Amino acid sequence: MIRNLLLVAAGGALGAMLRYLMGLLGGAVSASPVVVTLVVNVVGSLAIGMLAAGCQSERWLLFATVGICGGFTTCSTFSLQTLTLLQQGRPLPAVLYAVGTVVLCVVCC
Repeated sequence: MIRNLLLVAAGGALGAMLRYLMGLLGGAVSASPVVVTLVVNVVGSLAIGMLAAGCQSERWLLFATVGICGGFTTCSTFSLQTLTLLQQGRPLPAVLYAVGTVVLCVVCC
């Protein structure tokens, strides 16, 4: 349990630093913060999908998905959960989850 927490913490720190560096890079090339966030969310979603599909080690998954991807962007988790619902043959819950999450998050923000 403690080892898993440390793996998530280490991955989260790495993901958060990468996210910060992406913001700096975006500023250096005069990219809009919205574009930077879009890029981060797309890259994070791609990364978590590839990791979930190809990684067999539970500890590595904790470090990489919950830690790095979670620290980098929460959109990656949202994307994986929506895809999982679709793969389970549950399109209505997937659509409700996707639309509901976007609408509620924007409204709450």
